[in-house]
Amino acid sequence: MSAQGASQIPAKVLITGANGFIGGALMRHFRAQGAAVVGVDLVAVGDDIVAGDIAKPDTFRQLLLDCDVLVHTAAIVSNAMSDVDMWTVNVAATANLVACAADCQVERFVHISSIVVYGNSAAGELDENHPVHADGGSYVLTKLAAEHAVLATTVKSDMEVVIIRPGDVYGPGSRPWVVLPLEAIAKGQFVLPAKGEGFFRPIFIDDLIHGIGLAVSTPEAAGEVLNLSCRGYITTREFFSHHFRWLNKRGPLAVPTGLALAGAAMATKIANLTGGINEASTATVLQLSTKSWFSIAKAERILGWTPRVAFDDGMQRSRLWAQEQGLVKDKRA
Repeated sequence: MSAQGASQIPAKVLITGANGFIGGALMRHFRAQGAAVVGVDLVAVGDDIVAGDIAKPDTFRQLLLDCDVLVHTAAIVSNAMSDVDMWTVNVAATANLVACAADCQVERFVHISSIVVYGNSAAGELDENHPVHADGGSYVLTKLAAEHAVLATTVKSDMEVVIIRPGDVYGPGSRPWVVLPLEAIAKGQFVLPAKGEGFFRPIFIDDLIHGIGLAVSTPEAAGEVLNLSCRGYITTREFFSHHFRWLNKRGPLAVPTGLALAGAAMATKIANLTGGINEASTATVLQLSTKSWFSIAKAERILGWTPRVAFDDGMQRSRLWAQEQGLVKDKRA
C-alpha cells in the first residue's frame, strides 16, 4: 500500500540482468508474488530467463511487446573495467533498450541507478533534488549518463519512468560488499582510506527488492527519482570490521586517503602489467572516503517504504551465506 493509493501487481514484468545480484533477487520476489515474470541476460537459465543482449533489444522485442513493466538492472558494476566497456553497456545499451521499450509501448520503465550519481565530493544528507556530479570515475559517469539516456527518451513518450538510486546494497551474493572484501582480507590486501571514517550507507538486498517492487506497482511513483537507502550512515570501519571478525582476523587497517590513493594507483599499474584487474582502484578509494548520506523521506511518503532488516541481522545472514560459499571457514561470528 502506498501513502496515496493502492499498489497492484502488474500483469507481466520483464527484468534485465536477471542472473545478477539484484536481478536474480527480483526474479525470486515476483515469482513469490505470483506475477508473470521473465528475465533477460546474456545466458539463459531455466524456463524464465532467456538469452538476450540489451544492446540489441530487437532480438527480444516480443518480450517487450508482451510486458507491462520493465525493470532494468543490467549494468557493469565495477571501478576497474575499461571506460569503453562501461560506456557501451551502461549507457549505449541502456539508450537502445529504453528507446525500444517506448516503441513497444511498455507502460513503465524502472531504471536501477545508484547513489554514486551524486558524486564523491558531495557531503551531508542528500535528497533527490541534490545536483548530480560525475566526480568519481567511469562507473559514476556512466550511471549518471544512463539516467540521462532514460530521461531523454521517456520525456518524449507516454511511457512512465521511475529511477531508483540504491545505497550500498549488501547481503548474500553481493560481490562488492561481501565477496571482494573477504577475498582481499584473506590475502592481506585490504586497506581503508580516510582512516576508516568514510560514510557507508548499507541497505540489505531484501529491503531494496521490497522498495523496487513497490516502485513497480505504485501509481504515484511514476515520474519520480527515489533514494532507497538506510537511515543515516555508519563508518566504513564499522561495516568492514564484521568481515575481519568472520575471518578471525584483526582489522581493518585504516590509513589517510592520500596514502590509500598512492597504493591503489600502484596496484592498478601492476594489475595492468600482469593482465589482472584491480577493483581496489583510486575510484574505489574515493568512494570509500565519501561523507554523504541519503534522505529516504520521499520513498517513505510515496511508496510507504521503510528499511525493515536490522543491520546486525543483515550481516549475520551475509556471514552465513559466505560460509556456505567457502569464503568463511570458521563457523563463529
